[in-house]
Amino acid sequence: MIEKKSHIEDVYTLKHRHDDIEYDGYDYDNNLFSKLLSNVMFGNKHLADFLKHLQKSTIWMIDSTLLIRNFWNYTTNKYYDKHNN
Repeated sequence: MIEKKSHIEDVYTLKHRHDDIEYDGYDYDNNLFSKLLSNVMFGNKHLADFLKHLQKSTIWMIDSTLLIRNFWNYTTNKYYDKHNN
């Protein structure tokens, strides 16, 4: 997600067109809170709007920890996010 967004889309696709990695990581950009929280919470319009803004902040925090995780592994890209653990 962050690795793909940090490159030009066509260049990223050209560079990774022959990748055979099946694990693509968890898509938490779109459905993080919808999987974690109750649907009743999304019934309230004001709370649903607040959760949408809170989800953006939470995703930013998750993506920012990728830089720390990849800092020690110099063989991978700084924004590599396909870790399977």
